[in-house]
Amino acid sequence: MPRHAKLQMIGPAAVFVALLAAESAAHALAAYPSSRALWSANLQLFCIFRRSHDVFSTYASTYVDVAYFQIVCIGLPLLLTAAYGTFFRRRFALALASTLSFGYVALVLSAAYVSDASLRHGPFVAARVLSLGDCLAALLLGASLLSLIVSHMSYLQACRNEWSWRPTVLLPRLS
Repeated sequence: MPRHAKLQMIGPAAVFVALLAAESAAHALAAYPSSRALWSANLQLFCIFRRSHDVFSTYASTYVDVAYFQIVCIGLPLLLTAAYGTFFRRRFALALASTLSFGYVALVLSAAYVSDASLRHGPFVAARVLSLGDCLAALLLGASLLSLIVSHMSYLQACRNEWSWRPTVLLPRLS
């Protein structure tokens, strides 16, 4: 197992924790609709998940109708695959979970971008004020990107170690 296997867990774990917090905030908001803190958290902090849910439900509502779809069908399998890879020392499972967590974060950010018209139409898009949701998106992107890079670097290291002896065996000695 590579030395940095625990760094590969950061991406899937961050995605799962963020999804769990977003779903918990949405569930708590449904239970207590008059709470200002829950409204603020749901509208500002977890806006990327709300927007991605809107985009996903628009396209997938005829095919998939699962309550808590993002956490049950995406976040939990990513975390379980990464945990399986870590505990049973399976490099491929860990690398797969870290790569898919980066792919999911990229998909969520793309869906949030598509659904937010103010991002696309404003002349000073780069000059807009960062919100808490943008900070959460940056944190998720950074964690999943770190996990992805460590995963790919460990695979390159394993390939280099595996193939380093073969050219010397195949070539004749020049002495």
